[in-house]
Amino acid sequence: MNLLLLASLALAGTFNSSEGKVELPWNDFNALYTKYVLDQQKPPASPRDWTLDRAVFTGTVIGEGDDAYAIVKLNLRGAVHKKEGWSTVPLLGASTALRSATIGGKDAALFVQSGYYTFITDKPGPFEANLEFAVKLFEADGEKGFTLPLPSAGATVVGLAVKSADDLEFAVPGAQGLNVTTVGTERRLEAYVPSMASLTVSWSRKVKEQTADEKKRETRVYAEARTLIGVSEGVLSGRADIDYTVLHNPVERFKVSLPADATVLEVRGNGIRTWSQAKDGTIDVELNYGAEGLYRLGIDYERTLQAGANLPLVALIGVTRETDYVGVDARSAVELVAKAATGAVPIDVRELPAALTGQTDYPVLLAYRARGGDVKIPLDVRQHPDMDMLVTLVDTAAAETLVTEDGRRMTRVRYGVRNNRKQFLNLKLPDGAEVWSASVAGRGVKVSRGEKGDVLVPLVRSDASGGALTAFLVELVYVEAGAELANGRGALEVHLPTVDAPSSILQWTVYIPATATIVPRTSKGSVRRVDWFSAAPVLPAEAVVTSNAQQAVRAEVQNQGETGALGQGVEPVEVQLPLSGNAYTFEKTLVLDEGLWVGFDYKHKVKVR
Repeated sequence: MNLLLLASLALAGTFNSSEGKVELPWNDFNALYTKYVLDQQKPPASPRDWTLDRAVFTGTVIGEGDDAYAIVKLNLRGAVHKKEGWSTVPLLGASTALRSATIGGKDAALFVQSGYYTFITDKPGPFEANLEFAVKLFEADGEKGFTLPLPSAGATVVGLAVKSADDLEFAVPGAQGLNVTTVGTERRLEAYVPSMASLTVSWSRKVKEQTADEKKRETRVYAEARTLIGVSEGVLSGRADIDYTVLHNPVERFKVSLPADATVLEVRGNGIRTWSQAKDGTIDVELNYGAEGLYRLGIDYERTLQAGANLPLVALIGVTRETDYVGVDARSAVELVAKAATGAVPIDVRELPAALTGQTDYPVLLAYRARGGDVKIPLDVRQHPDMDMLVTLVDTAAAETLVTEDGRRMTRVRYGVRNNRKQFLNLKLPDGAEVWSASVAGRGVKVSRGEKGDVLVPLVRSDASGGALTAFLVELVYVEAGAELANGRGALEVHLPTVDAPSSILQWTVYIPATATIVPRTSKGSVRRVDWFSAAPVLPAEAVVTSNAQQAVRAEVQNQGETGALGQGVEPVEVQLPLSGNAYTFEKTLVLDEGLWVGFDYKHKVKVR
C-alpha cells in the first residue's frame, strides 16, 4: 500500500529534489488521506454484543383441570453485533420446560446461564430462533392463567388459543393493545406488550352484563413497580416507576406509601391534578380524569443514608396483585454489603426489567423481586477514602536528538496524549535547554515557565469516542549547548525532559555526526539501547483531531495573541530538525517520574580542511 501511495503522490504532485518534498493540491492529498488512512481505521465497537428486535409468543392450552398446561411457541428475531470472538445470547428464562429449539432452521444446542436458556455463536449478523416450551397453569377463584419470563426484545406480541364453550374474558397486565376473537370453540387472544421482565396472561368465564340496578363489578388493579436506589456518600436516591393496569372501572386516585423520613422530589404522571404526602409518608395522587387500562406513575425521592437502615421502598396501596423489582447501584466510592431481606428474594441483575437497568450509567450491583406486602431490605454501606486516579496518559513518546560536531544538541519530542482534566503538561528540561517551538493538536502554542522553572505546555481535553478518550499530539523542540566533540575517543551524554504524566513506551533516536561512531558495549543510562524498535511509533496525526480540540487550541492561540505573548495575529514558528548522520535507537517501556538519559563512548575522526 505504501508503494501505491508513493506512486500516487508522484503522479499527482510535483517532486522538489532540492528540499526532498512532494507538493500536490489539497484535494488530491485529502482524497489519498481519506482512502488510505481514514477508511482503514477500525470502526468503533458496538455498545452491545447482541439485540433482539421482535418476540412473538403463540400458545395453545392443552387439557383441563389440574392437568391443564400451555404449549407455547416463541419466535425470536435478533442480531449479533460483535464482529470477532464469541457471543452469548440469552433467549428465554429457564423456569419454563423447553421442548425444542432451532436457530436458522437447524437444531440448536442451548445451555443455562444466569437463569436463561442461552446460545453461543461466533457469527455476527441477523438470526431467527424458534423455541417451543410448556408452562403450567395456575387457577384461583375461577380464574386461570400462566406467567412467562419475557426476553429483552424491542417488540413483544402474545397470542393464545383456549378451547371453551363459554365466552372468556382475558387480562394481560401492562398490555398496550388487546384483541379477543372467536373461531369455532376457540377463544383467541392477541396482545402487544411493552418491555417487562415477566408477563401474566389470565382468563375467566365472561359474566353476563349486569343491569344498572345490579352491583357494579369490583375494580381490579394490577401493578408492577420498578425501583432504582442509588447509593452515594450520605444520600440514598430513589426513582420508582409504577405501571398500573386498571380493569372494570376507572380509577381517579392512587396511593403509595414511603418511609416517613423520605423526601419526595417529584411525582410524575399524566393528568395529575394534585398530590400530597401525609406525615406517615403516604402519598395521595389525584387525577383529573378516570384512568383505565395502563397508567404509569413515577416518584423521585431521597433519604439520608443511615447505618443499618432498610432501603426506602414504595409500598402500593389498594392493588389486587403486585410485582416489585428493586435494583441498587453505587454512585461513589462506597461498598454495598447485602443482608438477609424480608419479603423479597435476591435475583440476578439480568432478571431486572430493561426499563429499570436502562435508567442508570452506574453498574447495578444488587437486585430483588417481591410480591408486595411488608418488604424490608437492610443494607450495610461502607465508605472508603478516595484515591487519586490517573487523569492524563502519554500513550507513546517519540524523541529525536541531533548532536552536531560542535556539541550542540537539538531535540524534538512528540507525545500522544490522552487528557481528561489536566490543564498543563509539565516538563522538566535539561539544564540550559531553550525551547524553540511547541504545538498541541497541530497548532502552535506558547509555553509558560512554572514556579520551579519547569515548562508548562497547555493541554486540551480529549473527546470521548466509542467510550474511550481520543489522543492528540503534543510536540516540543528545544536546543542545548555542549562541548565540541573530541578528535579521537570521547564520551557523550544526552538527556530528555521529565514529564509529570506516565508514558506507556518511549522510543528515542540519537543522531551523531557521520564522522563518529559509538564504541560497542559502552552504552549506559536509564533508556536501553536496541538494534531496532519493538514496533513503529504510534502517534496521532496532527490534522486528525476532534472539533472540540481544534476549538480549544484556537482559543488558546487567540488568547495568547490578544495578550501580546505572540505578537498580534502571530503563531509560533514551526521548527524542523535537519536529521542526518549515524542513527542509534533506544527504547524504554513504562516511563514514570524519572530522569531519562543515555551515555556512551564514541570515536570521532575530524576531517582535515
